[in-house]
Formats: sequence, C-alpha cells, structure tokens
Amino acid sequence: MSLPIEPQPPDRGPGRIIMLNGASSSGKSTLARSLQRRLDEPFLYVSSDQFVAAGMLPERRDRDGPFAWWPEMRPRFFHGFHRCLPALAGAGNDLIVEHIIEFPAWRVLLAELLAGFDVFLVGVHCDLDELDRRERARGDRRIGEGRAHVEKDGIHTFGPYDYEVDTTRTTDAADAVLTAWRERGRRRALT
Repeated sequence: MSLPIEPQPPDRGPGRIIMLNGASSSGKSTLARSLQRRLDEPFLYVSSDQFVAAGMLPERRDRDGPFAWWPEMRPRFFHGFHRCLPALAGAGNDLIVEHIIEFPAWRVLLAELLAGFDVFLVGVHCDLDELDRRERARGDRRIGEGRAHVEKDGIHTFGPYDYEVDTTRTTDAADAVLTAWRERGRRRALT
C-alpha cells in the first residue's frame, strides 16, 4: 500500500499583500470581503478579529498579572499576528489584511517583517460622525472606539499610503481599490 503524497502546487514565489488600515467601523471588513470576491486569483482574508472570533484568546480573568489584556496579552497577541503575515505570504499565499495600525512602532515593524513582499497599503477613511453611527448600529463596539483610533491614536499619521479611500458614503470601494492595485507601480508606501 502506498502512502498519500501531499499535493505540491507550482512555486510562484511569495504572495502579494493588500493591507487595509483604518479605524474600527470604517468599512474594512466589508471592503476586504468585496475585494476577495472580485479578485481573479485566490486571496486569503486575514484579520486579528478572525483570530479572536475563533476563540483563540483565553477568558480575561484578572485586571493584573498574566491575564491582563493591555499590558500583557495584547502586545504578545499582536506581535504574533504581525509575524504570521510574512509566514503566510512567504508560503505563496496572496493576502488581504484588515488591520488597525495603532502605533508608529507597529508600522515600522510591519515594514521590516514585510520587506521584500509586494505590499499595497490602503488607508481606509470614514467621517467621524459616520464611525459613531456605525458603532451604534453594530451594537458590538464600544462607542467612540473608531473616533479614538483617528483622533487620539492618529492611525493615519504614521506615514503615506499607496492608495486612500473614503467609505463615508459607500462601504463598497472595492472597484477603486482594485483599479489602483492593478495600476500600482514598484514604489511602495510601507518601506
């Protein structure tokens, strides 16, 4: 009896990455799913929220100690999330990454980790009042979280983008992003 042999797809090199950076409730998830449906090749859709929804995190037991979210678990979780992206792309997977680059150091780290990859960084903007409205409508977000990402954290101030889109009046900006991605040059914002 012969053992099964794992399929080996042709080597096509490292995967390409479309990274969406925007505040909570700015329309990143909707945009990512729309891009995934419209792309001519298979792109994996990756977000930290998917890891959380899959039940990866333990219950938050204590405000202090090893289960403390902000000073203990959260930094390790995001350092791991950032490091999974080059692993996935390095295996030849094209990626759509939904993220909130909350700190300048995260952008620097992502630039280092993704050096050598074709990364197309998209700034996803939305009017602050619309962010508030969407958070209230969703019911699963802390009201003011998206606004804080923009006003307090300054997520759109850490460097340039390859393309920027405003989802205030539409949540489907996929055609514009795809056109810009297909027409992209060699120069990249995340360097």
